[in-house]
Amino acid sequence: MRCPEPGLGEAVLSFIDREPVVLERAVEQWHRLRAELESAGWQVVVVEPHESDPDCPDGAFVGDAVVSVAGRVVLTRSAVESRRPERTAIRRTLAGMHVRVAPIRRPGTVEGGDLVRVGDTLYVGVGTRTNRAGLAQVVRIMQASGLRVVPVPLHKSVQLDSAVAALPCGTVLGYPPLVDDPSVFDDFVPVPEPGGAHALPLGGDQVLLPASAPRSAQTVVDLGYTPVVVDISEFEKREGTMTCLVAPF
Repeated sequence: MRCPEPGLGEAVLSFIDREPVVLERAVEQWHRLRAELESAGWQVVVVEPHESDPDCPDGAFVGDAVVSVAGRVVLTRSAVESRRPERTAIRRTLAGMHVRVAPIRRPGTVEGGDLVRVGDTLYVGVGTRTNRAGLAQVVRIMQASGLRVVPVPLHKSVQLDSAVAALPCGTVLGYPPLVDDPSVFDDFVPVPEPGGAHALPLGGDQVLLPASAPRSAQTVVDLGYTPVVVDISEFEKREGTMTCLVAPF
């Protein structure tokens, strides 16, 4: 995780209108999310930027900048040039943990939010943030993983995990207005709110959900899971999701 920085209000927007962000509230929400992760038994490593690093308004969305899939850690390369400096602190943090990374290189662009694993399939959203050259690099990185890589065209959402989320049972929760083709997924369950597609499995039967998706929480209950609700409204003002605030390893 990476704590939100003072520039959060200047974070990039693609599909929604800009409205003011209250930084103090965002920091409180971030700490609450961290507490829920730790309560569930997760060890949280916080990316600490060096004083010489540039400000990163989108830095809290660490799940876009690095993603771990099947034992491979991909250091992404955003299509948004202003987001590329985020990799510096992440690379430094991972080096300190002796974690080897596979970097995405130009002309490829990939953001972690476009990678959604469902069982033995890795779905890769191809749209405004991840391009075909980036997809090709993901395919190459995953060659020996045993995963099937399936490209998913995106035209309605900024990233794939803005539209869908995978549960441990293989069910994919999706908000239909943002999903180009639900039939891509074997077991697709629609949710009534955008936040319902931002679920993050915690372990066991627990699933993190944003407070903005109360009706979707019932869908999660009906599927046999226990929702754990956290307010991330300040991050949602910048198209942030539960899954982009965390980079699970």
